[in-house]
Amino acid sequence: MVSCATGTTNCSGVCRDTSTDLNHCGACGNACPAGQVCSMGACQVSCGAPLTNCDGVCRDLSTDVNHCGACGARCAAGQVCSGGACVVSCAAGLSNCDGTCRDTQTDVNNCGACGVACAAGQLCSRGACEVSCGGGTTDCAGVCRDLSTDVNHCGACGRACPAGNRCVAGACVVSCPGGSVECSGVCRDLSSNNAHCGSCDNACAAGQVCASGVCGVSCQAGQTNCDGTCRDLLTDVNHCGACGRACAAGQLCVGGDCALSCAAGLTNCSGSCRDLASDAANCGACGTVCASGRICTAGACVVTCPRGRPSARARAVTPRPTTTTAAAAAWCAPRARSAWRARAW
Repeated sequence: MVSCATGTTNCSGVCRDTSTDLNHCGACGNACPAGQVCSMGACQVSCGAPLTNCDGVCRDLSTDVNHCGACGARCAAGQVCSGGACVVSCAAGLSNCDGTCRDTQTDVNNCGACGVACAAGQLCSRGACEVSCGGGTTDCAGVCRDLSTDVNHCGACGRACPAGNRCVAGACVVSCPGGSVECSGVCRDLSSNNAHCGSCDNACAAGQVCASGVCGVSCQAGQTNCDGTCRDLLTDVNHCGACGRACAAGQLCVGGDCALSCAAGLTNCSGSCRDLASDAANCGACGTVCASGRICTAGACVVTCPRGRPSARARAVTPRPTTTTAAAAAWCAPRARSAWRARAW
């Protein structure tokens, strides 16, 4: 004897689904007339929602493994049809009953569990066989539906929502991905959308941008928004290197760091202003120290003579040597006034 799966009936040695089989509609051998289809075990001119006429047989394209998503689209072995797609397992809220995803909360042949069929005249409501649908559900072609959330029966039996929509309080609304919100039927990212910043229809003013859901000043390259004002953190003494970081009095902001500000003719040497033209410790460059017995003149270390040695006129005629050689010593040696006069003139 043939052993048929749950939901099918042995008709002369062949398992038939008497709820949909055109030649065995409602009972073995009960064939529907030409032009009719078998829906829920009754011959009808057309299929009831949400079934589809596939070669004269009403099929549920959302759960039928042989007609998954479209007539004739068969799922591979080991797969089930869930939401019109062949998957390894059923979607949330559905159960795998002999290879078909069933909603055991509403399926009269699998009510509460696979294979639990309700008696004639009963409906399956919230997983229990009842004479009528329970509170919050409606009888749609023999199946109890929650018209407030069912995408195939949203607000009314047979009213299916478009692809990408969901049913909320009996109305079809756009189903937005994570991080976006539905604004007048369009998904918007409220964290970065200038026209919907932080909330729907909250538009940022001209020249502003939406960042993290808040409208703010849009600064050019090289500038930073500091409390609504664009600042150059490389040169701004009140915002040096970071917003609000002010340099001390007398300092400048150079490359984002506060540095000493020296007057004209002076140079910053390790935090001190120095005259490189005359500073013997920084002669010509920071850190260049003149040797003992020399002075810094015009940025060069030169020999210095004791008091009373060559006069200014004599030094003008005979340049000061820059070494400590005998020549330098001779240059500084005392001479008679007549000799200097003769040399000078």
